Formats: sequence, structure tokens, C-alpha cells
Amino acid sequence: MRTPPTIRQLLDAFAAGEARCEAVVAEALAAAERSDGVFIRIDFDALDQAARIDRARAAGEALPALAGVPVTLKDLFNVQGQQTLAGSKALKEEAPVEPADAVVVGHLRGAGALFIGRANMSEFAFSGMGLNPHYGNPKCIWDRATGRLPGGSSSGGAVSVAEGIVPATIGSDTAGSCRVPAAFNGIVGVKPTYGRLSLRGAYPLSKTSDAPGPLAHDVDGCFILDHVMRGALKHGEALPKLAPRAPSKLRLTLPAESAVMEALDAEVAAAFERALGWLEDAGVCIDRAPLPALDGCVDMFKHRAVAVFEAWQDHAERIRRCGDEYDPFVRQRMSNGRSVSAEQRRRRYQEKAELAASCAQQMRDARAEVLVYPTTPCIPPPIAEVENSARMPEINLRILRNASTVNYFDGCAVSLPCHTPGQAPVGLMLAAGHGDDEALYEIAGAVEDALERGRMG
Repeated sequence: MRTPPTIRQLLDAFAAGEARCEAVVAEALAAAERSDGVFIRIDFDALDQAARIDRARAAGEALPALAGVPVTLKDLFNVQGQQTLAGSKALKEEAPVEPADAVVVGHLRGAGALFIGRANMSEFAFSGMGLNPHYGNPKCIWDRATGRLPGGSSSGGAVSVAEGIVPATIGSDTAGSCRVPAAFNGIVGVKPTYGRLSLRGAYPLSKTSDAPGPLAHDVDGCFILDHVMRGALKHGEALPKLAPRAPSKLRLTLPAESAVMEALDAEVAAAFERALGWLEDAGVCIDRAPLPALDGCVDMFKHRAVAVFEAWQDHAERIRRCGDEYDPFVRQRMSNGRSVSAEQRRRRYQEKAELAASCAQQMRDARAEVLVYPTTPCIPPPIAEVENSARMPEINLRILRNASTVNYFDGCAVSLPCHTPGQAPVGLMLAAGHGDDEALYEIAGAVEDALERGRMG
């Protein structure tokens, strides 16, 4: 298994003449071909693009900031000249060949990134498990002999990073779909504030919750991609530098009495507590405060979800026409939205807005800038435990329980790996309020450094 450099390290190697883009992309494409269930489409024309970048660099031509960096794209983003299937079979005959890139894809292309393939995903992004009966099930990076869930819905993209095929991928997060696969695969995943990154050209699941987000080997890689995808990188500008805060100036709030800290797998509890110890050793202040609004977010996600009826509205006609082509689990989840009345939809939107306001007020009362809790309450379950199992809904809700809170209080969040090498992957989640993305990156960079020092002893 190859472990590539980070985005910034790769760019430095290109600039120093220590790596050639064509060789890097050729290796990535070869690894993509060897992968199992990770890709829906591999784009071999990236090799010709890489060769052109090498020639331009050798000739001393000016190149865009991300020139030659290979990335993967979740299969719900439009790419000019390709179909967008969103991990489905049902769209194969009706999806058009897209005339233009999704906005975030266009920004990446303009910055010089190379797209080596469309990554597999939970069909229509509607599962936290990461299974796909149409294109295969990618396995999480840990315990391959058993074969464990990769996390969803951005499953293939997360595994493409964890396997070392690419240094980063672009996913989307509606209830944890960037952060869960990041946690299950030992990488970094970000759910930005809703509306920070454009959804134009992305196949929708929930029009009020979807958020494109980056996954990478490190916080800096996600920071770079966030900057580029929101169109903040001007032509000719260098990439921004992440400025982590000093650990001694960090104050994290642990919602100790909340449902997000209940029923944790033993491995999750042990890794998370050890990580908190590493942070305190580094000088980080860990406060403990009740935040009952988080429990409200968990309860609403489990029993009055918004995405369920939004998905049904978008898919009802197609399910009636060709529902047998859907993943049965996804079809059933969507069909649960059939019985939600217009008045119930109105009340759910109102309740979600009230939860966001309550959580923001409770964070202010607790003087909490950033919350810290486990990304998922469990380690990746074996695939065999959930395939064709009546427990799939229960397991799916458990996997998404913690991460979904951020989507319901309308915040932003990042998942960082906090386990030690060789152990089951565990994610530590940092969650901040609406619009606090820049501060979150600064804090996440410092926490990442402290966790790495803790691992090194």
C-alpha cells in the first residue's frame, strides 16, 4: 500500500524537481485499477494532462497553484462530459452527459487539480454505512481480513485516500457523510457550514443540509481544498498557509452528559479518553458542560429526520417507476418520507431552526467556542453483520448518531484520527457554530499537532 505525501508536500516535490506529475498520476491510476469497490469510473485521460503539466513546468511556464495534484470526486459531482449517477443504476438511462463542471469541481480544475476518477458511494448518499450493491462495497482500511464498513456516504473517496491512491478527495456531508468515512479510515474529513461551498452541480439528497466537503491526510490538505473550492484562490495567487493556534490558548468543551457520550464501543471510549489526555498534556483546556440541545439533535435525527421527506419528494416518481433498481435499503429509507404531511414538514423545519438557536445559545452560555466528542460511537462494524440484515437501520442510525448533530444545529465540524497505529480507527470530532469555519481550521490544526505528539510519546 502506497502512502503518498500530503498535498503541500507533493507540490513542494514537484517544484523541487523531486517528483514528476506524470509518474505520480500513473502510479495513482495503477493503484485505482487494483482497488476493490473504490471507483465507479477511472479517468485515464488524467495521464495526458499530467504529461502536459510536466512539460509546462520544465519550460518554466506559470502553473496554477494545485497543478498536477491528483484527487478523486464523489460520484454526485458533475464533471463536464460525464454522467453523474450518484452511485445508482436507476439514473444510467436518463442521466445526461453534463455540459459543465459542478462549481466546486470547476474551481479545482481551474487551480490545476487532476481528477483520476469518480469514487463509489452509498446510493444517492443516503446511508452512513458506505455499502453499494451496484458497484461493490469498498472495505475500510483497517482489518481487511474481516472486511469492515468503510463509512458513508463518501465511502470510495475516503478509501481512495486511506489506501494512498490520492492525497485528497471531495465528498459531501448531510448527516456525517464526510466525517464518518474519515473516522472509519483514519483520515481527516470536514463538514463545512451549510452554504459555504456551492451545491450547484451536485446531485442533491437534502436541499437544506447537504454540504460539499474535503477529506485528506491532514487538516492542511482540507484547508487548502476548502479555500480553492469556495473560489477564494485568485488567479496567480499562492496557496494560503494554515496558522494553527497555540495549544495553551485552546479551550475545548466536552458535552459530558450528552447522548453523544453514551453507549460508546470500548475501543472508542479508550482512544478518545487517551486523546483528551494528550491534549491536556499539550496545554489544551478541556471543559465539561451540559448541552441538552445536542440530545434534541440526536432525537430529531432518529425520529423526525428532514432528509427523509426531502429525498422522497425528489425520488417518489422514479421509485414508483423503477424502484426495483434502487438499493433496497435506500429505497425503504426514502419511502419512509411518503407519510410525512406538509404540516409535519413545516414543523420539522421549525424544530430544526429552534435546535440550532438553542445550541448556539447553550454554547454561548458555556463559553464554548468548539465542542469535542467522538465522531462515531462505534468502530467500523464487519460488513457481514449488516449485509441483508434486519439490523441495518439500527446500525446505520448508530453510526451517524454523533456526526448528525452538527447538521441539525447548523454548524461546521472536522473529524481527526485519534487512535494509535494498528488499532481500530477512531475519530475525534471538533464542532463549531455556523460560520466559524476559519477558527475551526486553526483549532483543528493545533489539535492535530498535539495528537501526533501524543502518539509519539
